Amino acid sequence: MKARDIMTENPACITPETTARQAARLMEDHDVGSLPVVESEANRRLVGVVTDRDLALRVLGRGESPEVQVREVMSGNVHCCRAEDSLDEVENAMAKNQVRRIPIVDEKNCVLGMVAQADLARERKAVGAKDLGKVLEKISEPAGVGR
Repeated sequence: MKARDIMTENPACITPETTARQAARLMEDHDVGSLPVVESEANRRLVGVVTDRDLALRVLGRGESPEVQVREVMSGNVHCCRAEDSLDEVENAMAKNQVRRIPIVDEKNCVLGMVAQADLARERKAVGAKDLGKVLEKISEPAGVGR
């Protein structure tokens, strides 16, 4: 099975100019915890990711205005996978980089989809495959532990 088989296709995306308030509303509307940040709506080239945690800590926690642009609070060093990557490769990338969601991009780094920890758990449970507990534990491990 490949990333393309479980990814959420064409996820909602935002641009660096999107405000934190707009990002939060879009997360609520789409019931997601992160949004890919793309260069433009037209090309969807990935430039970052913003999470609900980024908004809580980097906007609310720092007393920033909700009108601050996402470029100021997004994570720019984004770890991605390709649609043809196996689920093992996706799990390994998520565990190695301790991320709960990972963008799926094409050869031009344009966003095709997103895979969340829950997508992997559902798939592994459905096929009765591989103990996902160790992978989920590694993804969720506090920063700096076991490194």
